[in-house]
Parts: sequence; structure tokens; C-alpha cells
Amino acid sequence: MRPFSPEVSLEPPCAMAVHLLPIYALFLTLLDKTQGSRSPMVPNQPFTTIWNANTQWCLEKYGVDVDVSVFDVVANPGQTFRGPDMTIFYSYQLGTYPYYTSAGEPVFGGLPQNASLDTHLAHSFQDILAAIPASDFSGLAVIDWEAWRPRWAFNWDAKDIYRQRSRSLVQAQHPDWPAPWVEAAARDQFQEAAQAWMAGTLKLGQALRPRGLWGFYGFPDCYNYDFLSPNYTGQCPPGICAQNDQLGWLWGQSRALYPSIYMPTELEGTGKGQVYVRHRVGEAFRVAVGAGDPDLPVLPYAQIFYDGTNRSLPLDELEHSLGESAAQGAAGVVLWVSWENTRTKESCQAIKEYVDTTLGPFVLNVTSGALLCSQALCSGHGRCARRPSHPEALLILNPTSFSIQPTPGGGPLTLQGALSLEDRMQMAVEFKCRCYRGWKGAWCEKQGTW
Repeated sequence: MRPFSPEVSLEPPCAMAVHLLPIYALFLTLLDKTQGSRSPMVPNQPFTTIWNANTQWCLEKYGVDVDVSVFDVVANPGQTFRGPDMTIFYSYQLGTYPYYTSAGEPVFGGLPQNASLDTHLAHSFQDILAAIPASDFSGLAVIDWEAWRPRWAFNWDAKDIYRQRSRSLVQAQHPDWPAPWVEAAARDQFQEAAQAWMAGTLKLGQALRPRGLWGFYGFPDCYNYDFLSPNYTGQCPPGICAQNDQLGWLWGQSRALYPSIYMPTELEGTGKGQVYVRHRVGEAFRVAVGAGDPDLPVLPYAQIFYDGTNRSLPLDELEHSLGESAAQGAAGVVLWVSWENTRTKESCQAIKEYVDTTLGPFVLNVTSGALLCSQALCSGHGRCARRPSHPEALLILNPTSFSIQPTPGGGPLTLQGALSLEDRMQMAVEFKCRCYRGWKGAWCEKQGTW
């Protein structure tokens, strides 16, 4: 995910008062005593589509009103990137995140093991309070750090600089060490520091805004990008799941998982989009179970365009992304629109037309399908999740039972119809219940504390 603003200041922020450090240390101590709820983001709505876009710009600049409020979409006031429903922190907006520029220049030390975590947390303390002033904030709190990855093995290509500089740091400290010793020490130092930075930042956010769904954008990743393989299955390549298992500390500290399901242009017209998304979302559920928290909310990040383009997703790709996520039992999907896609009046008009004619009706369809399945199968106390025996099943309403109609006078779309007995029977065959916290049973009909 690319930031809203391309401007990144390389200057360190002004000095932070040292007396803040004991304050956030106290918060971290108290944090472990509480846990958040896993109930739906929106009451009685098992699958929510969150609009994470600054399309208010289209109205202010060009007079084009992208009205997402008529659908079951949670949008911040003004459709901005920050508000009571959702806040995203890019790397330059939270603390003193260490990284290297494209020219190889270090910022804030460059490496997590070469930077001050205390300074970062002290600055983050103020950044979080400024960005989320409401102490009862219960929306999505997403941290977008993309310069480096916490597993040594995942820092390839342009990110290899973090391995190179980590080796150089150890070599400078121990010039007489053989290469294997340097490699092992560099790897351990980097991974331990990366864990401290990411886990510590999550803990601080949860201490300050404990009801927020804190997590990192793009985690977990499946790295299933071998699209050109003639036998492409969408599965995570060998070794990836084992590496993700080593990030149990991250899954355990997160209050939501935000994997990316952006559709690469290479998938356009290939018919491989559904298996690509299937295994990326499935990996999120797998690591949640492995971390001992199977009801951890999974909220994939999706786009309405093929990644890096202005070509909107056709209806079948919406089914492969949003529909696939809902069918697996995701809590919702975050729809992100790049700043580049709102720069002209023509692009804004294209978004408006797409929302009015394609995205809006589909969102109403899939959110209604998830809600009706929850009510029919799970007593309204859980989400429907697809059975492994029916990998193609989606929570798309039967067109013979339902229709989506515009309200006369240009009002919101309305859903007309009711589940037939056949619809209910098909749901029971294809889906099972994933109960909300405090409920259990095949139909989530039993309440209690376990």
C-alpha cells in the first residue's frame, strides 16, 4: 500500500520529553491484563466493507460526489484516511521508524538494531494520541511499515540492503569473525530487533487505545507470485508457511490481521485470481489458529483496480477478492484507492460510475449474503465459513430469490427477496459456523464463558 502523501521528512522529530517513557512503560505493563472483543465491527454485520479512500478530494476539486454512504460501507467523515472508524499510520507518521532510502542513505539509523526503540516509542506515544484523540476508539488501527520485513529470509531484492548492512555492522564489531559467524549474528540481531520494534509498537497502541483493532498491513504474506507457472495453484511456496510460523509473536500481539489481496496486473484475464486470493486469506486464518487465537479478525486489504493501474476489477474479480474473503469467514475487507486514481476529474467520474453500477450492488449482495447466512445457520451469533469440501462456494445471493433495486429518486439501493428453503439447505451444505466469542455449538446457539 502506497502512502497518501509522497512527501517524507528525513529530519528527526524534535526531542521528546524523557518523562513520557515511564508513562508508556506503565501502559505496557497494564496491557497484558486485558483482551479485546471479537464481536463484529458493525453490530449484527458479520462482513463489513470498509472504504479507505480520500475520494472527498473528488468532490472538493471536481464536484464529483462518490457516495459510498448509500452502501454498507464504513467511511470516515470526509472519506479520509484517518477518523473514528479507521486510522492508518504510514512509516513517517508513527515514531522514528528506521529504514534506508532508495539511495541507500540511513534514516533514524537505518536498521532496527541500530536505532533507539525508546525514542521511537516516546514519539509514537504522542503520534497515537494526536491521530486518535478518542480514548474509546474501536476502529481499525493499521500500521504500514514496508521498508523491511521481520524475517531475515524475507528481505530479498531491494530489501537485501538490510541484510547487507546488518552483516557490515557485525563485521565492524568483530573483524576477525568468519563469515558463518557474522551471518548468524547479523540474522539474530536483526530479527530480535525487528520483533522488539513491531511488538513494542503494537503494545503501545493497544495500551493507549485498547479497543482498536491494531495490526500491520500486509501480514501475513503468502508470496504466491509465481503466476507464470503452468501449474499455478495459488499455494504459498515451500518454506513460506514455516517462516510465517516463526512470527507467532506478531500474530499473538495483533488484534486483527490485514493481508493484502491486491490483484496484480499479471492476473488480469488469467482466471487465477480466486486461487491467488484463496491462499492469501487462508494463510491469515492458518497463522491465527497456530497462534492460539482462531477468532482473530481477518480483514484483507483489497483494491477496486488492478494494482498500479486505472483498470477497474470486473465483477468476477470482485467475486474472487471480496467474495472469496467473505466465504472464508473474514470479518470484512478494506477497500483502498490510491491517490493516483483520484487525480483527475475523469478518474473521479470513473470511480463514481463504478461504485454506482458495479461495486455498490456487489457489496450489498455479499454483505447481505453473509448476514442472512449468519442468521439462518449461526443464530446471528457467528459468521459463515466455507466448508473445505466446497471450495467454490460463495456467499452470493440466489438471483431467483433476490433482486437489488434502486430507490426511486436516487436513494440507496435496496435488497428485495427472502431465502427459500433450497437456499437455506444449500448454505448448510456449503458453509459452517465460526462462532463469535461467548458462543458455541454447531449453530452458535449456546451462550456462556469457556
